[in-house]
Amino acid sequence: MSIYLKITADTKIHGWDGYKEAAGPSRFKAKGWVLLFLAISASTASESSQKVLSACLSNPCQNGALCQEAPVNFLCWCASDVPPRSGTRCEESEGPCRPVSCQEKVSCTPPPTGSGELVCQCHLGYCEPQVQLCARRLCGGDVQCHRSPRLREEPNYTCKCKGGYAGAHCEGRVNHCVPNPCRNRAICRSKGDAYACYCVPGFQGKHCEIEVNECASQPCQNGATCTDRIGRYACLCKPGYTGSNCELQTDECQSRPCLNGGSCHGYLRGFSCLCPAGFQGDFCEINIDECRSQPCQNGALCVDGVNGYSCEAPIMPCTSQPCLNNGLCQEKHGNYTCNCWPGYQGSHCEVDVSECSSSPCLSAGVCHELSWEVMYGREPLLPGRFRPQQAAGFVCKCKPGLKGTFCEEDINECDQDPCKNGGICVNNHGGYTCQCLQQSQDGLLYGGLNCTEALIGCEDHGCLSGGTCFPFFSEDRHGHVCICPSGFSGSECQKSTTFSFEGSGYLHLVSPTSDSESFFNMTLSFRTVLANAVLFQWEDGEFLIRLKLENGHLHLELQRNGSLNGVLELPHHMADLEWHSVEVTLGGETLKMRTLDGMCHQHCGEEVYIQSRQLGRSSAFQRTFIGGLGVEETSSGPAEATPPHFIGCLRDVRLNSQLLLPDTRDGDVAVNVSPGCRDRHMCKDDPCEARGRCINLWQNRQCECYRPYVGQNCSEENIPARFGNDNWPSYAVFTVDDNPGPNNVISMFIGTTKHAGLLLVIANSTNQYLRIWLDGGFVQVQANDFEMLHGEQFVSDGNFHLVTVETEEDRMSLFQSGQKHGITTTIQTLQIRPKDKVHLGGLVDQPASSLFGGYFKGCIQDLRVNSKHLQFYPVGTPISSYTLDTIVNVTRGCTSDNICNKKPCHNGGMCHPLWDDFSCTCPPNATGRSCERVRWCQLAPCPPTAVCQPSGEGFDCISNATFQDGSSLMVYRTNGKIIRNLTNVSFSIRTRKYNVTILHAVKEPDIFTVFVQDSFLFLELRSGNSSFTLSLKSQRVISDGEWHSVELSMVTPSSPTSQWSMVIDKGSHSTISGDSAGNLDFLKDRADVLLGGSVPDAAGNLVGCLSTVEIGGIVLPYYGDSELNHPRFQEEQFIKTTTEPVSSGCTGKSVCEATPCVNGGICEDLFNLSACTCSPGWTGKHCEVNTDWCLSSPCVHGNCSTLTLGYECVCEAGYTGVNCEGELDFCEGNKCAHGATCLHRVQKYSCLCPDGYYGPYCTEPVEEIPWHIVQNHRPRLPVSICGNKLKNYTCYNGGNCSETGMMCDCLAGFVGDRCEVEINECASHPCVNGGFCLNMINKFYCNCPINFAGETCQIDLNGDGLTSQLLLSACLVLVALLLAIFLTFAALAVVVKRRASHGAYSPSRQEKEGSRVEMWNMVQPPPMERLI
Repeated sequence: MSIYLKITADTKIHGWDGYKEAAGPSRFKAKGWVLLFLAISASTASESSQKVLSACLSNPCQNGALCQEAPVNFLCWCASDVPPRSGTRCEESEGPCRPVSCQEKVSCTPPPTGSGELVCQCHLGYCEPQVQLCARRLCGGDVQCHRSPRLREEPNYTCKCKGGYAGAHCEGRVNHCVPNPCRNRAICRSKGDAYACYCVPGFQGKHCEIEVNECASQPCQNGATCTDRIGRYACLCKPGYTGSNCELQTDECQSRPCLNGGSCHGYLRGFSCLCPAGFQGDFCEINIDECRSQPCQNGALCVDGVNGYSCEAPIMPCTSQPCLNNGLCQEKHGNYTCNCWPGYQGSHCEVDVSECSSSPCLSAGVCHELSWEVMYGREPLLPGRFRPQQAAGFVCKCKPGLKGTFCEEDINECDQDPCKNGGICVNNHGGYTCQCLQQSQDGLLYGGLNCTEALIGCEDHGCLSGGTCFPFFSEDRHGHVCICPSGFSGSECQKSTTFSFEGSGYLHLVSPTSDSESFFNMTLSFRTVLANAVLFQWEDGEFLIRLKLENGHLHLELQRNGSLNGVLELPHHMADLEWHSVEVTLGGETLKMRTLDGMCHQHCGEEVYIQSRQLGRSSAFQRTFIGGLGVEETSSGPAEATPPHFIGCLRDVRLNSQLLLPDTRDGDVAVNVSPGCRDRHMCKDDPCEARGRCINLWQNRQCECYRPYVGQNCSEENIPARFGNDNWPSYAVFTVDDNPGPNNVISMFIGTTKHAGLLLVIANSTNQYLRIWLDGGFVQVQANDFEMLHGEQFVSDGNFHLVTVETEEDRMSLFQSGQKHGITTTIQTLQIRPKDKVHLGGLVDQPASSLFGGYFKGCIQDLRVNSKHLQFYPVGTPISSYTLDTIVNVTRGCTSDNICNKKPCHNGGMCHPLWDDFSCTCPPNATGRSCERVRWCQLAPCPPTAVCQPSGEGFDCISNATFQDGSSLMVYRTNGKIIRNLTNVSFSIRTRKYNVTILHAVKEPDIFTVFVQDSFLFLELRSGNSSFTLSLKSQRVISDGEWHSVELSMVTPSSPTSQWSMVIDKGSHSTISGDSAGNLDFLKDRADVLLGGSVPDAAGNLVGCLSTVEIGGIVLPYYGDSELNHPRFQEEQFIKTTTEPVSSGCTGKSVCEATPCVNGGICEDLFNLSACTCSPGWTGKHCEVNTDWCLSSPCVHGNCSTLTLGYECVCEAGYTGVNCEGELDFCEGNKCAHGATCLHRVQKYSCLCPDGYYGPYCTEPVEEIPWHIVQNHRPRLPVSICGNKLKNYTCYNGGNCSETGMMCDCLAGFVGDRCEVEINECASHPCVNGGFCLNMINKFYCNCPINFAGETCQIDLNGDGLTSQLLLSACLVLVALLLAIFLTFAALAVVVKRRASHGAYSPSRQEKEGSRVEMWNMVQPPPMERLI
């Protein structure tokens, strides 16, 4: 919140009105007078000899105020509304609103125009006294302050800042360079209220946005093209000119490009060479090979010379024995090859392969090669005499203690084989050890230090019970050890460790508590068939451990103080009559159980941690029950709550490592336990029949029978019931006499061939709540007239299938044979109750049965509801079954109807009865289930030239047909029985005639024509309701003498009208019409179809071959019924109405009979066309033209060689192509960067880098020279144009033309084929101590820091001893300088005297030195001659 105080006065504020006038429109006029006054004052002061120094000369006024001199001091006219005061410098802000007007906590507002008020805004409670004080200070004492009724929240003023400042109160400086307005890497500098851009070379303009065009002055001469670069330019010279500005004209003959004495004739932009006899080529570089024509005869060797040749008699190459080291010389095609012996190589076997070069001998061994003949006789390791055939390889002469091929083996004591009788010697430091064999050696075992002592400890001592005796020799005494098999113990394996437990047998052991850390350990082996039994129980008053078999798996429980503390279980099934071993350990904080079976690989052990770390012992004795718990109560509860006793065998029982034997039971209790193990394999004789599984109960057995078998030995089968025998209605009804409840399993075997029939209905007095029936051969299940299940397996195949329906509360599932997972659905609870009826095969009411497929025909066997049977006929074994109330036309056993009595097989087929079915053996000409279909093609109805193809109930004869001379026209008409829609046409054609008609049919207004015009296939069709004719053309020609398949079809066959498509050669070329037309059904209305033309004997009829033509899949036959052995019987046919026989197959005219090919040419028959394959040297349509391939000089830049079937061009360097017509452009796609020039080289290119870059591709920038280092401008070196008028090249950097083709001789410091690469002498960084290296031509220069000197800046000038050297050097330099000045004056005098009588330019000297002197030595003509 703020208050406003308005300061008003009866009298005017001091100086306010006068200043207001100055601040009004006449303010600037007053200031003008002030300026005039100041000018007059300054003039007066100047004229008065400046007696008084002006006070305004020091510019005391601030903030843009005007200074006015006063008599004593000066006045400042501020840029505000405050009147001037003496001594005030306008250092504060504007007039009434300056900070002194309204002090702290106060903001000042200028008064409205003409109000005479000063308004101060302040916060409540702070500033009213301060306002009164500032009012008196500003306006004097006659002033009053009043509260203003109006509020002004915002001050009504703004600050106008000077240049270079910004902000609400002009408190901040303006940086005009942020963001940078300058472009192209220019530097921006801010100055007051403006900025300036400092451009880099090559740019100009206020913002450096304008690139300087260095080409504006047109520096390039002689028509060269100027290329503008950044800060520089480059000239692209026309041929014949060179130089930085293309000012120099090149002399093409200067580099003497013509070789071998050729004379050079130069002209602008090129030259030519006149070659002497015997040479050719652009540079006369090719010596003509006079031996190319092979002038020497009788095998003489031709030696080429200059413009001639000589013949030398042939010399046998192997005569001079060129092969060294006994190499075998073999002559081949006038030359020879040397076959070297192993150890030698080279073209003359002159190179001895150095096997010792790889230092193969280890441990300082000396290597001797077998090829060193000089060592033979000196070195005993080498053979007796040297043979080159055995010179490959080496031997190593080892140092003492080593041996081996490479001296890699260490000699040890075991080399002497100290161990005898098969003992194994192990070398060690200071001796050896013999590991004697543990198997019999010649019937004996040996021991002792060297395995030499025969072990006889087992001779008079045999191990019993199959134990194995092992003799030993120790401390000079013989002994033996018996290794006992499982179930036996003792020194001689004489004690049995096996127990038999029968009935309710057990062992009860009482022993003192062990003091060891692992205070309980039990190991034992067991053998049983019981899936549930106690193996042992151990307790000490606090802990109880019980090991038992539960469902055949080991199950271990730990109880503590009567509560379960841990459970362990192993997944392996062990109630299998095999021996199994187990170990249980309680120690520390862990209870462990593991099986000791050797065949166990996974999940062989488990463990559990005990809660307490310290296991307390509440009793001094431990009680152990083995095989059962007896009759007394233990700490775990009453005995009747424990699992059943163990029945089987135990052996090797160890309690805390103490072996339990049957005959040592001091104070122990044994009930129904006997020593040994009685084999109780009750299933050994396989008593169960019908694949039943025998279950061994140790003292008894039980057969688990597969359905439908029952009985003690599975020897009886539930009798099946036959329903629907001879198609009689049959059914049976059972009554439920127990209460199965909601969870039930209904299962039965069914066998049938019928696809429908009612199987089972369960009903109560009010409704049928479960139905099972067949529909389409699949089982259907319905519950409560609503929920349905559909079987997925077909069961009506004559085989028995097990069908199972399970109901469980609100779910129902269907299982069929072989299914592990059934089909499930949710249902309302279905409960079978007593007195409910089970109907089988059908219902008493026949119409009600027909709703579910009618009465069932087939067999039902072994029907069960849960475990209770529904038995139709009793068997010998008593079986619990529901009561059978009614049985109608159901017969015993699963008999079959004899369907063959009805003679179902036709056409002479033989019937074979099957169960409720039959099969027919048909004769060769019939097929089908009942032999109802005749196989016409087996009767050979077609002529030999055609192939029979079945078609519906008949056949078609398929063949090709030949149409000759346009007279073979065939006419067809339908038989009036075609039902299908005719929507497509297919055929294959072969012809060379360009214009023919293939198919044609007219039935006004409909028309259909297929024809060839100009070798293209056309379709024209008008049919249906269309008033215009559809036209379709193929994409390729077909009159080429080759077979072409054609498919014409409607795109949408089901539509009345549709686009038509044309497919040639099975999809390789296809076309679709833009218009639509109808189908070809008008052909069914007795329309004539013409094949092979449109009018008999017309010129446009077909000449060629056609395959069988099909319209709508119906064949246009080439043979009438009179030409066949049997008539065709298919319903839909096209009938051939013409009687002329067809020419079968595809044959053309005999075009090669007239022998059109001459000069040995071979004629090839191409179907009504012939082609000639000519002999070498002949060409033409009939091989009538002789050809000389090289006569027309086809090789543009190469030499032509005639081959058998053509020619071959050997191209000159730089050209390629079959005729050497293309010049290789290696600069195409070059990688030269930064505007570098690509130079052609031999089989490659190089880059001529511009200034500032180097590297193979001019990608590396040259290091920028610091500003303080003076740069020496390098001389511009001349170039040379080399070559001839056909091909020239340029040598850069002062390089000269070379006699070597397309190469340059370079000055020192340059390399490359064109001398285009300057060697960078600074690349090795020769300058040290911070010196900067300047690369120069063939040298470098080090620019050293101020404290270093020398060629490479290696001299430290601040070092000791340099002072005197520097003084001496300075003196010497001073003397040399004086001498140079003297010589300069003397030289000037001579020059002045000479110029008085001679000109400076000497044309004779210019001519003498030639036009290609180095540029630094070139004599330049003066701009003007001064004549004296």
